[in-house]
Amino acid sequence: MSSNETTLKCKPKRYLWVDNLKMFACLLVVIGHLYMSMMAGGWISENNILYCWPIQTVYTFHVPLFFVCSGFLYQATAPNEWNVKKHIGNIKKKALALGVPYVTFSTITLLLKNVFATDVNNAAPPFLNTLLIEPIAPYWYLYTLFLLFCLIPPVIGKGKRKPLVSMVVIACFMKIIYVGWLVDKAIPDLVAKVMASAVWFCIGMLITATPFKKSKLADGIAAGMVILACILSYFVYSTPTDNAKAQFIFASIFVLVITYFFQSKEQYKTDGLVNHSVKYFMPVYVLHTIVAAGVRTVLLKIGISSGVFHFMIGFSVSVFVPVVIYMIAEKQWWLLFWFEPIKAMKLRNQKKTKGGR
Repeated sequence: MSSNETTLKCKPKRYLWVDNLKMFACLLVVIGHLYMSMMAGGWISENNILYCWPIQTVYTFHVPLFFVCSGFLYQATAPNEWNVKKHIGNIKKKALALGVPYVTFSTITLLLKNVFATDVNNAAPPFLNTLLIEPIAPYWYLYTLFLLFCLIPPVIGKGKRKPLVSMVVIACFMKIIYVGWLVDKAIPDLVAKVMASAVWFCIGMLITATPFKKSKLADGIAAGMVILACILSYFVYSTPTDNAKAQFIFASIFVLVITYFFQSKEQYKTDGLVNHSVKYFMPVYVLHTIVAAGVRTVLLKIGISSGVFHFMIGFSVSVFVPVVIYMIAEKQWWLLFWFEPIKAMKLRNQKKTKGGR
């Protein structure tokens, strides 16, 4: 067997629809945080419908899409055998893969909030409380994802559909309890985030067994649902509101419809822009708020106060600066470690092996 054939056999399968959906959701997160900074900086009113309608609508579903992707990949790449020992091993692996960027960039954000307390939008909360109990945006996704990996095992063996459906039902029941009775209670994020997010993770797992089937009828129904949801959200979110029940309803519609369109698409370019860009997901996700806040502070210091200019520059640097930083980091394992520790350790071992020859 040739070395090329060996590489192909060892290379894990890529799900292009997941890559495309992740990048779509990541761009929504970047734009959403920039738009929120415009409000916090006084460029647009929180009560302006051009702010509260799109922001509140998008915030119902953009992070849930990440959980759908994560749940799908978790189940799709699970080995044929799974036991307590393997589950503990997977938890250790996820603790490294998610814990390092979570702690690193949460710490950087908190330090910057303390150093530039008068220039950033929000003062820094207590350090340990933030890391362990009340994670800050956008890093709470990594925190919650790790907890889900700890609590939810993949389904193995034959007949996966039935247990996966049961998991979605249980997770949905948890979500209903949370939005119906617990959302306003003082419960720790350790519990609240899991109850609020498990349903999306489990839906992603279920898609591995029951993928969406594309048809003209399904396309029409999906398009009609998303149009109706946008119209209804205009009236519900024309003013600021914290209605968790409405958020869950809108999230369910948008998540299922958007996932349907991405997952049921028959062809994606294997050498397209997204395929080459997906490796930058983590650096953009963890760095965009840090970079944007820094640039905004500099622009204000030098007297540039145009909201449009701040948004355009903020979006550009939020995407391209993390990409450049990652391009530099991936050449040195000790820099890459802070973004992708497992990949960095493999790079270090490869360099050691080459150096030993």
